[in-house]
Amino acid sequence: MSISREKLRAVLEGSVCSPCASVFDPLSARMAENIGFNVGILGGSISSLMQLGVPDISLLTLSELVAHAQRVCRASALPVIVDGDSGYGNALNVTRLVQELEFAGAAGITIEDTVLPSPHHPLASMVSVAEATCKLEAALSARQDNSMVVIARTPTDDSQPLTAILGRVKSYTQAGVDAICAFGLTNPATLAAIREVTTVPVMIISYGDNQLGGYDALAARGVRVYMRGHTPFEKAVSATYQSLLDTYKEHSALAAPTLIDKHIISTFSHRDHFDQLARHYTGPTAADSLVSNTR
Repeated sequence: MSISREKLRAVLEGSVCSPCASVFDPLSARMAENIGFNVGILGGSISSLMQLGVPDISLLTLSELVAHAQRVCRASALPVIVDGDSGYGNALNVTRLVQELEFAGAAGITIEDTVLPSPHHPLASMVSVAEATCKLEAALSARQDNSMVVIARTPTDDSQPLTAILGRVKSYTQAGVDAICAFGLTNPATLAAIREVTTVPVMIISYGDNQLGGYDALAARGVRVYMRGHTPFEKAVSATYQSLLDTYKEHSALAAPTLIDKHIISTFSHRDHFDQLARHYTGPTAADSLVSNTR
C-alpha cells in the first residue's frame, strides 16, 4: 500500500468531510499538500486543457492522461484522485485504464456512467446500468494493489430522475466500489436518499451555490470528500494571460485585446469551434443520419 493510497483510505474511512484540491501539475500538487489538503483531484477537463489546449470533449487519449497523471501523482505524497472519465472504452479498456493509473501512482480513480464523447442528446447521455456496473467490476478486478480506490461517478442533478440515480447507486455499491461520486449534487434531499441506499462513503463534485451546508453538515451525512470546481487552474490561466498582457504593453504601443476572466479559457481552447464540431458530428442530426445510412 502506497502512502498516498493509505491516506485516501483514511479520509474515506474517517468521520470528517475533507475539501478536495483541484491540482493540475506537480507544483500545484505540492502546494496543496503543503497547505494541508488531505486529497486532490486531477480532472479530465483540466488534463485536456493542459495537454492539448482543447475543451473536455474526449479528445484526450489514455496515454496522454496517464503521462500527465504520473507527473502529478508522483510529485508529492498528496493522495490524488484521477478522473478516468468513462474508462476510455468498454470494460476491457477500463482494465487497461486501472493498470496504467495504478502504475502512475494514482490514489484513486473515478469512472463515470455517461456516454463520452457526449452525444448532445439527453436521451442518449447515459450508458445502461448493466454496462456501467460491468465496467466497475472490471476496474475492481484489474487492481494489483487493492488499496487503490475505485469510485463510481454518476450525475445527481436534473439530468436523470431520482429513481434512476438511486438504482445506479445501489448497483454500483453492490459491485463493490469504494465510494460513490455524486456529480452536480446540490439538493440535500437527494443526498439523504442516496445515503439510504448505499453504505460506502460519498464524494461530491458540485459547482456554484447549493443548499448542502458546511463541511460539518456534510460529514454528518456520510460525505467524506467535497470538491467545488477547478478555480486554481482557472485563476492560474487568468494570471498567465494578465502577465503576458502586461509584458506586451511595456514594450509595445500597439493596442492588445483584453479579455475578462470567464472568457479566457473558452477563447484560447477554441470552445466555440469545438462545440460546433461536436454538435455537427455527435448531435441528434448526425445520429439520425447514421441510422438512415445503415438501413
